[in-house]
Amino acid sequence: MVDHEVRLERMLKDDEKRKKELTLPLIGAIILTFFYIWTTNVFLLYAMVFFGQFPALYKSWHRKKLLLSFNDDKRYQQLVRSEFLMNLTSPLLVLILIASVELEWISLFTFVIVALIGIMVLLILSFPIDRKLKAIDPLHVTGVELGHVQFERKKQKRRKVNG
Repeated sequence: MVDHEVRLERMLKDDEKRKKELTLPLIGAIILTFFYIWTTNVFLLYAMVFFGQFPALYKSWHRKKLLLSFNDDKRYQQLVRSEFLMNLTSPLLVLILIASVELEWISLFTFVIVALIGIMVLLILSFPIDRKLKAIDPLHVTGVELGHVQFERKKQKRRKVNG
C-alpha cells in the first residue's frame, strides 16, 4: 500500500496532466455547441456528447488506473471499477436520450429533465462509493480531500503572485 501523502501528490500530478490534455476536446465541445445552436441539427448532439463527455471519461479512466495501483484489496478494486462504470453510464444515458428525441419517443423538454436528473444522480452516487473506499482503505484520497488541497494550493499561488 502507498502512503496517503504519496497518493495525494500522485493524484494531484495526474489531475494537472489530464487538465492540460483535455483542453482541445473542451474547445471542440464549445464549438459544436455554437454550431448546434446555429443550425439546430440533432446529429450535432451526438458529437457534443462525444466531445463533452469524453474528457470526463478519459479523466475517470486514468483515476481508476491510479487508484487500482494503490491497493490490491479485492473489495477496494471492485468499488473503484464500479465507480468507473457509473461514470461510463452518464454518456450512455445521454446518447440513449438523444436517440429517443430523434425517434420522437420523448420531447426535448423531457430529454433535458431526465438528462439532468440522471447525471446528478450518478454524481451523487459517487460520494458513498468514495466513503466506502475510505472505510476499506484509510489511506484513500477522497475527491473532497483532493479538491480541498487543489483549492489551497491555488490560493497559495495567488498569494505568492500578489506579493
